[in-house]
Amino acid sequence: MNRWRLYTNCYAWCLALCVIVCGCRDKKQFRLRGSFEHLRQSEFYLYSTDGSLDRIDTLHVEGGKFDWTVPLEREATFYVIYPNLSEQVVFAAPGDVVTMKGDAEQLRATRVEGSRDNEALTRFRLDHAEDNPEQLKTAMQAFIVDNPDSRVSSYLQRQITLQRNSQHSRLQRSQQLSNITLPPDGLGKTDTFRITAGRPHLFIFWANWKRDSQDAFYYIRRALQKSKDNADSLRLQPVSISLDTDPEKYAYTCRYDSITWTSRCYRLSWNTPIVTQLGIKDIPFYILTDHHLVIQALGSDWQHDLQPALDRLLTPKP
Repeated sequence: MNRWRLYTNCYAWCLALCVIVCGCRDKKQFRLRGSFEHLRQSEFYLYSTDGSLDRIDTLHVEGGKFDWTVPLEREATFYVIYPNLSEQVVFAAPGDVVTMKGDAEQLRATRVEGSRDNEALTRFRLDHAEDNPEQLKTAMQAFIVDNPDSRVSSYLQRQITLQRNSQHSRLQRSQQLSNITLPPDGLGKTDTFRITAGRPHLFIFWANWKRDSQDAFYYIRRALQKSKDNADSLRLQPVSISLDTDPEKYAYTCRYDSITWTSRCYRLSWNTPIVTQLGIKDIPFYILTDHHLVIQALGSDWQHDLQPALDRLLTPKP
């Protein structure tokens, strides 16, 4: 009888423990934990492009660790931006607890564990870390064929599409730009700006985290002053696109450098739509078009790549 009572008590305790453990996992939240060697204190940024998060969030790393929780009612895909600007994709679902384990000196080897999709992508990424672009593309296509219903396959298919679009959107002189639209950025800009012919346009891609990438703002103000009395077809229209993820730093630079022209910051770093559309690979980067939106100059060196063409474009012919 005593033995039976002992078994009963053990069963009751085990059942209670299961209830407690299950209760600790909130089915309407997602939790992301991180543990990194050779990293004491830092900040990672996290964003989503599927509407699951309405902001760029900051992951505060203390003692090499962070712990982040967000309300979640459906599957989501998050992107973690490391200090070196590389990114790590994380698949999320309500109730999941996912862990990132890595070394700050080898971020490419970071493991994401806690769900089948994250672990599958980690295995794929590590298995093909040394592949060249063509080998990687072949491996991604094979994975998609073998795992058609996997969230990893959907992600890999998007990567293939982005690479294809980037290859087809390489810019060159005498190319005409088209279908350039800048939607609201959520930082005070509530209008959609459409690039139309009629005036010369100068596109500037920059960010606070890239040293000296905003130096051209001084030259832009000089060019605006020079062209202010020109006819519309010779009056410069600058357009600034920031790859910043910190809205406060972006806003400060806009005030400090007196950016009065059209400017947008979507806080998406290299995933900013116009950046992927035009295939921008480095910042600062400048694109100068004439009033027909035909590219006259482009490059990263203002004095060498832009200034001569800008002087020719903005000087009225006698």
